[in-house]
Amino acid sequence: MIHIVAINLQHVLIWIALIGGAAAAAAALYGHYRVLPSWLTGPEICQLEHGGCAVLFRSPRASLIGVPNAALGVTLYALLAAGLLLGWPSWILAAMTFPAVVMSVFLAWSLISNRHQCRICWVGHVCNAALFALLITL
Repeated sequence: MIHIVAINLQHVLIWIALIGGAAAAAAALYGHYRVLPSWLTGPEICQLEHGGCAVLFRSPRASLIGVPNAALGVTLYALLAAGLLLGWPSWILAAMTFPAVVMSVFLAWSLISNRHQCRICWVGHVCNAALFALLITL
């Protein structure tokens, strides 16, 4: 009985991270094209041009491989959700999250080194790391 509860809790945490990451990616994608409300980005970024969106979500780092990172995130989370619902092997799902984790590490370092705050970004980075950690132990 305890084993079943632990597995269910892990699945719940995976879905929470998946939904959180998808919401962050969707907000960041919106910020790529439009101005986000300041409460989503953070107090420091709010004071920059266009609510901070131009600085974070429209910079060259926001499209590391030519496509907005947020669009890649939305696609990844949709594929992960489909994979979970269709019963794909957890190692495949974890492997799918690995590039997102690598990208998150780079982008998080960029935020830290440039002393930028971004609530949306940090939610996405934490969700990517959580998904990877949870999926490799599934």
